[in-house]
Amino acid sequence: MTNQSFNRRDFLKTTGALMAGSLFYTTCSHWSAEKQKPNILCITCEDISPYLGCFGDELAQTPNLDQMAAEGVRYTNLFSCAGVCAPSRFALITGMYPSACGANNMRTNRKDLPNGIPPYEAVPPPEVKCVSEYLRANGYYCTNNVKTDYQFTTPVTAWDECSRKAHWKNRPEGMPFFAIFNLTTTHESQVWDRANDPVVIRPEDVRVPPYFPDTYPIRRDIARVYSNTTVMDREVGEILAEVRDAGLLDNTVIIFYSDHGGPLPRGKRELYDSGLNTPMIIRYPDGKWAGSVVNELVSFVDIPAGLLSLAGIDPPDYMHGQAFLGDYAEEPRTYIYGARDRTDAQYDVRRAVRDKRFKYIRNYRPEVGCYQDIQFRKQLASMQELLKLRDEGKLNEQQMYWFRTEKAEEELYDLENDPYELNNIADDPAYEADLRRLRKVHEDWLVEVGDDPELSEKELVWSLWPGGIQPETALPVITRESSSVRISSNTPGASIAYQVNGTGYHKDHWFLYTGPVKLNPGDKITATAIRIGYKQSGMAELKI
Repeated sequence: MTNQSFNRRDFLKTTGALMAGSLFYTTCSHWSAEKQKPNILCITCEDISPYLGCFGDELAQTPNLDQMAAEGVRYTNLFSCAGVCAPSRFALITGMYPSACGANNMRTNRKDLPNGIPPYEAVPPPEVKCVSEYLRANGYYCTNNVKTDYQFTTPVTAWDECSRKAHWKNRPEGMPFFAIFNLTTTHESQVWDRANDPVVIRPEDVRVPPYFPDTYPIRRDIARVYSNTTVMDREVGEILAEVRDAGLLDNTVIIFYSDHGGPLPRGKRELYDSGLNTPMIIRYPDGKWAGSVVNELVSFVDIPAGLLSLAGIDPPDYMHGQAFLGDYAEEPRTYIYGARDRTDAQYDVRRAVRDKRFKYIRNYRPEVGCYQDIQFRKQLASMQELLKLRDEGKLNEQQMYWFRTEKAEEELYDLENDPYELNNIADDPAYEADLRRLRKVHEDWLVEVGDDPELSEKELVWSLWPGGIQPETALPVITRESSSVRISSNTPGASIAYQVNGTGYHKDHWFLYTGPVKLNPGDKITATAIRIGYKQSGMAELKI
């Protein structure tokens, strides 16, 4: 049903239930602003699973997010493409699977990469742009405050502002905005950095999942995660208050989500739901669909397409994702996909596919243990506790499952009956049909998106940067046509930024080139070009 006149609130009252199926998904997805483009505000945080009051967690103290959910739509089945930030953020900015574009190894720009690999950048196909660039080209003022971590240098064409001072308030009057605010309070590192701060949830009150032993260091880290989430919730409240005080709530779509699952061991970096499942809340203007729930599967690669669709822009065909809201919404997806390769200095190769009930994981290096000795993570008191008890032989079978020294080539989990993914049923004849189905879905996906799990990172780098040398974007060519100029680049897929008389809207601002630029006598235009993963070109200039 896509009729805009459909009365969703009356339907909710009539049924007495939360809408969780395709009926709500379809009607909700086709909302768009009738008079003007809506502002779009994304509030992102780091490293949290859906441990929020509005997601049913009775311990959580998240009043601002709970209120946002009461006024908006709560998505229960949003999944990252990876259990760690940089690959996830690649998907969020491009709408592409990182494992298909050379972006799935954690932090491609690290200076201490193993095996003599130089720092490098992902190089997606030439047509791929940052989602913000499409919004800029369609009249949006785009700001990012402040984290990028895209696996490539942020193109000068991506944002009107990208800094700690970036803010939608700096836009020209009347211009719609797309703004991202990145909150870091819930990052993994804050579990130990804030270890001695006051807690809002007592360690003795938390629930310990079965893959952890019930000890004080474990409980203390869980309590710290809850407490950091409460601090983050206050930061969300401050951002929401700014929008409200500016009188913009009635024309701003506000979206909240995390960059992947929670920060504790067996969560972050993993392909289990504890590493991939994140909360998402969308608040529409005028209280549309307030308090509703969508249980359909949504992937991070869908978010860029959804943002464009919200703005009335048809998402480009190359995107792996599909719009799940807005004018160009598609039918709900059946599967989500995840991938893991190198994390820090530790190598593994795993791929996952999930439907609403089952998770299938293919291990391309089964000889590598599931747990990896990642130094950064060992600063967690909970990780130290797990290793201590492992070495003392005090972990039970469920707690040792993560520490197995070899993995089966295939894993299958029944998430309805085994939500913690502790019982691999891949060899159970009762599930053979599901195993075969998901195996084929996985293999078809590899071919469809061009993901090659057998390719080593060094081979990957040389395919992206021949000889390990970064290609460079060609210098723009500026051509004068009467009182205007045209700008082009000979590098396929290059985007172009320009300034007139050394500035844009303000100091250090660059305009995105979308067509001929009119100039006055005496004006000087300066242009630069960049393709994602390539080195930015030099500066070309022309004075009229």
